Amino acid sequence: MGHHLELRRPSVKDKSPVNTPWLAPNPPCRGRNRAFDKTCLERVMFESAPPVYRATEECSANLRLRSHMVKFPIRPMDAVVALYSDGQVELSETIIASLSRALFGVESGAPAGLVQRLFSRLSHRVLKWTTREEKKDDQSGGAGSFRNPILERTGHPYAQALLNVSTKDTEDLIEGGDPMIGPYMMISPEILGMSDVWDRLLMHSVQGKDVQLRFVRETQATYEAARSHLENGVSIRMKAVAAGTGLSMILAYDRLINEGYDPARMTIRITDRDRSNVDKAQRLLAKLTSTRSSVTTAETEGGISVGTEDLFAESSALGMIGEAKYHVVTAVGILDYLPGFTCQTTERSLRLPQPEEVVQAEHLAGRLGHMTAADGVLVVNTYRPHASTRILELFGRRFDYRHRENLSALLATADFGGPRLVGSGHIYDVVVYVKSFPSIL
Repeated sequence: MGHHLELRRPSVKDKSPVNTPWLAPNPPCRGRNRAFDKTCLERVMFESAPPVYRATEECSANLRLRSHMVKFPIRPMDAVVALYSDGQVELSETIIASLSRALFGVESGAPAGLVQRLFSRLSHRVLKWTTREEKKDDQSGGAGSFRNPILERTGHPYAQALLNVSTKDTEDLIEGGDPMIGPYMMISPEILGMSDVWDRLLMHSVQGKDVQLRFVRETQATYEAARSHLENGVSIRMKAVAAGTGLSMILAYDRLINEGYDPARMTIRITDRDRSNVDKAQRLLAKLTSTRSSVTTAETEGGISVGTEDLFAESSALGMIGEAKYHVVTAVGILDYLPGFTCQTTERSLRLPQPEEVVQAEHLAGRLGHMTAADGVLVVNTYRPHASTRILELFGRRFDYRHRENLSALLATADFGGPRLVGSGHIYDVVVYVKSFPSIL
């Protein structure tokens, strides 16, 4: 209560002394005062700086201001809970501001170094020696779980997500639950500074850092593609498919709104097959100043909406006929689980039986090609074989690996070309493809 009273901006009639100089009206900078007064000089430099720099500095100032009003910084999993639960509006705004500052500032992440990669190899050996699988019988309908005394002793949510699988359908996948959003929170330097040893070992590992770097490059590429359209005076339609809680798209949209772009010129659609992820995204959108007034229950021009979608359902495919197409489509993380045009698979690497796959990567490429407008862009990722991914395979996860040439050959079947690499780690590349115009015979 006291903080809110101190931080109010005084009215014109209020003649009381100002105890918060950063909120006080700017004094005039003239003559020697302009040349030699440090405060005035900084303001002159700020006002003459490029708009992106000014936006970053304003975000930094707002973040420091909010930190006095809410309990921040906090640990990564606490940040996830705050974002996707009801309430805690000010804290959620602060977390998003911190992530945005890191994503669009100079702190854009880097892959793990040599020492961490060597430690990852050692960790793989230790976990391989100490992990055992407990299978449930087929009649129970449940999935197996894994036991590892080291991970169990940590009590960490991320460790529990690795050890337990909710259903048979998701046994081979990295499910998009709250623990898997944890690594994204560590992009924030403030939250990273609050993380403990297990946070860093589990979510800031070789793979964890690559996941963060992939997220950074995906968000930046989405933002740049949207801004390019808007700067050319064109309204834009954007879609994030199989997007979990849609955090990357939300951050790109939040950045555009804070830079002054008209929300009426942007139509945003976020989809995922998991209803719980959709509900979380809706709660977050309802809390943010940049999104709450534009949220719609169904896809509407000039709005931002979230909904469930099974990309491979026949009814979903038929429903796309005649629908408006999108100028920017993101499909990050989904091709990692679909066979076809691969350089390696978990099954081949570990000499496991190759399952019968009904859905192929080429099917998804065709869906993405259908929803993307001519000359629109697609943001996707590769998934390269690497020692650190073997840790996840110990816990039943199965992957389909691709280098950039495999990915390009796959997407060429849906008329995507002109690949542009926007970022690389040890495991992931983030690549932007352009949808070619239909040929005229």
